[in-house]
Amino acid sequence: MGAGRVTWRRFVLMLAPSLAALTVLAAGMADGAVPASFALSGRKLKVSADKLSGQGFELFPGTVRSVDGRRHAVVNLSMRSARVYGLCQSADVDTPLGRFRVRLAARDPGRASSVTHLGISATSLNADVDFGSVVLNQDAGTLGGGSVLRGRRGDYGLGAARFTVRDVTVDTWMMTGGSFRVDGLRLDIGKDVRPCF
Repeated sequence: MGAGRVTWRRFVLMLAPSLAALTVLAAGMADGAVPASFALSGRKLKVSADKLSGQGFELFPGTVRSVDGRRHAVVNLSMRSARVYGLCQSADVDTPLGRFRVRLAARDPGRASSVTHLGISATSLNADVDFGSVVLNQDAGTLGGGSVLRGRRGDYGLGAARFTVRDVTVDTWMMTGGSFRVDGLRLDIGKDVRPCF
């Protein structure tokens, strides 16, 4: 499909275990298409947002490695620049006092946070998306300019010049940003702290 505009309601990527059925995406993942430059903690994060909009959206398969040496299949989402409303990130952590939940969130969901070169290594994503100038089945080796994540030559990729994403929920192993500005960040930790979703 060439450049154009696509809107998909309830765009859902349930990547594990459904990746096994998506042979185009799965090809070559076991070889470590996108190795992480650091060991991940072994716990996934939950990330949500009311809305993201920006320039330079890319999607392609990859793998990450956790500190225990295990590899995990992911779909990498890369965004060159974005404005984010209602940002939230939560994760469960083990401490000597038991398991606690850490939650970081923008205090005012109506105030935009800004991020450049955002990369997310996701295992599931649920959102309403609106792509502008989208290209499907682009070679992933030509993608990855939007963040530190890189696609591998010959793998499936999706690229869009512009994007708006609403009601976002993501399970992810890793989130990186070249720059991240959040005015009014709130941090909570406790056993009764709510997850982002």
